[in-house]
Amino acid sequence: MKRTVGLILGILLAILGIVGVVVLYLTLRAPKNDESWKTKGFDLSLPVLNENGWYMVFEDDFEGNGLNQNIRFGERFTGSKEIWTTSPHAIRWASDDKEAPDQGCWWCPNLVEVKDGNAVIHARYEDNHECDGDCPAAGRFTGGIETRRIAGDNNNNKGSQDNLLFAQAFGYFEVRAKLPQTDGLWSAFWLQSSNQRKVSSEGVDGTEIDVFESAFRKNHYSRMGHALLWNGYGEFAKSDTIINTLSQDLYDGYHTYALKWTPEYYVFYIDGEPTWATMGGGVSQVKEFLRLTVEIDAGDGWGPHGQKIGQFDHSGDSEFLVDYVKVWQNENYEQYIIDDSKFPGGLDMKN
Repeated sequence: MKRTVGLILGILLAILGIVGVVVLYLTLRAPKNDESWKTKGFDLSLPVLNENGWYMVFEDDFEGNGLNQNIRFGERFTGSKEIWTTSPHAIRWASDDKEAPDQGCWWCPNLVEVKDGNAVIHARYEDNHECDGDCPAAGRFTGGIETRRIAGDNNNNKGSQDNLLFAQAFGYFEVRAKLPQTDGLWSAFWLQSSNQRKVSSEGVDGTEIDVFESAFRKNHYSRMGHALLWNGYGEFAKSDTIINTLSQDLYDGYHTYALKWTPEYYVFYIDGEPTWATMGGGVSQVKEFLRLTVEIDAGDGWGPHGQKIGQFDHSGDSEFLVDYVKVWQNENYEQYIIDDSKFPGGLDMKN
């Protein structure tokens, strides 16, 4: 009897030991939020319209049946009011498998529509695709909207021939969106400058600002990343990134994603709460255009932030819903804007 009890106790202790090791392993592997940015003196408060220099540039609720309808423009808005177009009608990512070219990702305007108060960006596999461009008959198709049109070859998506429909340096940028509930893709709200590929002045002459990239559905519904990228995407490329774990499920319903960009630092927000602040790259001082896009993996199941996003389902139709976009400016920031042409150096066009 004593031997039996001892054996049982030994087994229980072994199980508890194993459980302890597993818990310790999971604890060490669990994502930890870096909150050191909260103590560096950044003003993390949300701006208030018509206070402390803040004024509205435009707000778009996507009411109507097409882009550029019923946009509310502020009194100080200048330039064309046709600010949105669809993302370049061309291949975005070629397939990683030469024997399966239909696993590449194509951006096509046919996958973008405005309905029910949303800009809707679809993502789906089609084996009988028809459009006015050079898309294949079979493949993975999605798209985006942005405030830049490429002049010339749409496959040249590197900023050398940009026609900026709308661009702004500094300000407050907010999107309310519902993320796609699909593996193998990611949606994003990002700003980009035409000369982000210049390498002479760090991020000051242009930075890709990723307000969010939804690459976390496969691993954690409450995680989200922000990123800054400058000096292009080749050998000179630099970046500053963070991944946060939040309390809410970001893939359930609509959420807001925002950026406050000052001449000195960036502050990122999710659902009105600050989630990161940084001076990464030295802070861009040039005008940048807006992009809301969906991208499908190239068949390898990997996405941004080093995330395994799984395989894209060829049987369904995914939707990225954008409820509104708000853009404000602060009159106190305008004096610090620098024109692209003031920066030396050429674009790194290798990548």
